[in-house]
Amino acid sequence: MIRKVTIEDAGRICEIYNYYVVNTVVSFETDAVSIEDMKQRIQDSISGDYPYFVYEINNIVVGYCYLHAWSGRCAYRTSTEISIYIDKDFLHRGIGRIMMDHMLNNIDLSRFHTIIAGIALPNEASIALHEKYGFEKISHFKEIGFKFGKWRDVGHWQLIPENKVKVLILCTGNSCRSQMAHGFLQSFDKDLKVCSAGTDAAGKLNAGAVKAMKEAGIDISGHTSDPVEKYLDEDWDYVITVCGGANESCPAFSGKVKSRIHIGFDDPSHATGSQEFIESEFIRVRDEIKTRFFEFYIKEIKKQEYPRCSCGGGC
Repeated sequence: MIRKVTIEDAGRICEIYNYYVVNTVVSFETDAVSIEDMKQRIQDSISGDYPYFVYEINNIVVGYCYLHAWSGRCAYRTSTEISIYIDKDFLHRGIGRIMMDHMLNNIDLSRFHTIIAGIALPNEASIALHEKYGFEKISHFKEIGFKFGKWRDVGHWQLIPENKVKVLILCTGNSCRSQMAHGFLQSFDKDLKVCSAGTDAAGKLNAGAVKAMKEAGIDISGHTSDPVEKYLDEDWDYVITVCGGANESCPAFSGKVKSRIHIGFDDPSHATGSQEFIESEFIRVRDEIKTRFFEFYIKEIKKQEYPRCSCGGGC
């Protein structure tokens, strides 16, 4: 679980950070940081309204990520530096990626224009993580630090985040309709941030939905069925519910969202009868989803007039 930092996290953060201070060149500090000093650093971050998050497993902090000022000079006020540290016993579990994703999805772009990452070299894992999220190398300082009896290089990577439109698609199980809508909407525009979730996530995708989408040229087999709680801490431009039948109740979303929209569809996973009929239901609903989400994309996101058929029949 990811949550905001508190002063009480200082002791555990010290344990994580001081390993890197004492044993590695990841940090250029050479003396272990006291808990009191760490409390002050955390307080400075909170007071400055910089985002600072910790990652917990079984209520124990195993990683943290925060932004801090790049420079005290006034002209640098919209530039910030990012730092991520993971407990040495929890490396290679994807925690750094999860925290980076969370941080980049919760940045106030009206305040922070650019993000800098300083990396002591060599550090292929850290470089790969940052470049995965679009950071580009902008500097390489040779022999700028001296630690453990050797001169050390430092590189800097920079990201200027894009203000992407963010869309969350909701249903109950997040295994069928929301996944197909997710796949189509992302295919319309790769620059959108599209996610889908369920109030009672099934944990896996419906095979019929995966097959129908593959036949339409879109592979959603790599998607995950996620609980809505994963996305409650993010701000969304649109939250779209796709429940349709009379026996369904639309999921509620308690997070921050600018526009809530309902685009309902029948659930093909409830179809009964011959295999041929069931497959035809998946195809019917799939095609309806494509048409209506393309209309949403054109009218709501692109702010354009939706093209109508020229046959004169009102279709």
